[in-house]
Amino acid sequence: MDIEENILVQRYETLLYNKESIYFDIEEFEIIISFYMEEERYADALEALIHAELCYPDDVELTLDKVKIMMYLDNFDRAFELLLTLEDKACDLFELHLYKGHIHVMNGEVENAVKEFELAFEKSSGLDEEELQYIPNILMEEKYFSEALVFLHKFIDSGNAGAKVFFNAGYCYEHLSDMEKAEKYYEQSLDEDPFDEKTWIALGVLHLNCNNTEKAMDAFEFALSINKDNAAVILCKSAAFIKAGEYGKAIECILGILTNAPDDADALYNLGGCYEKEQNMEDAEQCYSEAIRQEPEFALPYWGLSKILYSQGDIEGAVKVIDKAIEIEPDNEEYLYFRGQCFISLSSDRNMLEAILHNINPIRESEPEKFQDSEFINKHKKAAFFYNVGDLEKCCQYLLESVMINNEGFEMFFSLFPEAKDDAYIINYLGKHLK
Repeated sequence: MDIEENILVQRYETLLYNKESIYFDIEEFEIIISFYMEEERYADALEALIHAELCYPDDVELTLDKVKIMMYLDNFDRAFELLLTLEDKACDLFELHLYKGHIHVMNGEVENAVKEFELAFEKSSGLDEEELQYIPNILMEEKYFSEALVFLHKFIDSGNAGAKVFFNAGYCYEHLSDMEKAEKYYEQSLDEDPFDEKTWIALGVLHLNCNNTEKAMDAFEFALSINKDNAAVILCKSAAFIKAGEYGKAIECILGILTNAPDDADALYNLGGCYEKEQNMEDAEQCYSEAIRQEPEFALPYWGLSKILYSQGDIEGAVKVIDKAIEIEPDNEEYLYFRGQCFISLSSDRNMLEAILHNINPIRESEPEKFQDSEFINKHKKAAFFYNVGDLEKCCQYLLESVMINNEGFEMFFSLFPEAKDDAYIINYLGKHLK
């Protein structure tokens, strides 16, 4: 808070406390209201706004402030009613359509939102990136990435785009699985701002997810050249080493992080994973346990610890630990399948399969409209289940049966288990039966 703002807010609060008459210029009221909103003191903001309305009834800016407060309070119906009162006296305001669009987004009415946002663009005085970035931002927050790109490209096509616009375009394309365009726009963002660590990290993670560890490492090195102590980048670099199978180098990176931040749960989990890969189960178990102690609501360390307990023959202990991971992430199929594997190991009864499958969630498809066939889903679940159990013969049998129903079964299975592409038994079995 600057000195002028501080004095103004103190004067307002003194008048309020003493129950004296409250009168300020409209600009001063705006400063007071904005201060409370920035502090997330929405009840105080609303009280100040009511005093302002007594002095300046029918002021359009105050009504817009009230709309924003109602939206912050998730009272979208009241916010929309207020916007309707402005239609006659302020129909040319682009904010009118901006907030209408926002409310439609929050109500899941994305088509109506896009129409309102289009009107906001038309009625704005030019493409002001700072103000109108509000549109793609709210769409991205609610995961409407295709719709967000429509407005990001308005900036790009106008020639007014800055680094943030290109970054957001890359982010959207990445979430739409168009990695080529994602890379293109991340690189254009770096052309505008080559010293942005966030973009170098995003580009590196993109390459890492595309299994291009060399390019990923280059991006992380650029980020480290900007800030050599950035723990997030060092952790990403360790992930690249893990992907390349260089666990010793990954461990060296992570230990460097833990020297300065011994309570970093992400680093502890990754370190545990490296030790597990090196068959150092004692140190892996310690790392997972410490990660859980540092961050009890972080699911992955429970997953790591449960696998170690399982490998040690403590199946009941593994179930208790994986149950905690499932409590945190109830829709995680890996955890659910692993728990099923534990149940089978405890009972030594393969006939439990149907009962276990009945109690776990089906695999979530990225395009559910393509996979409505319940028989296909059932076959595919069984293939995935037996893969996790380690019964590769039954896995392949059910995988082939699922593909006979829907030829996208292979793509779906290997996207869930990319490491299965390198499994010699699976490749030979499928090759033999697909001739």
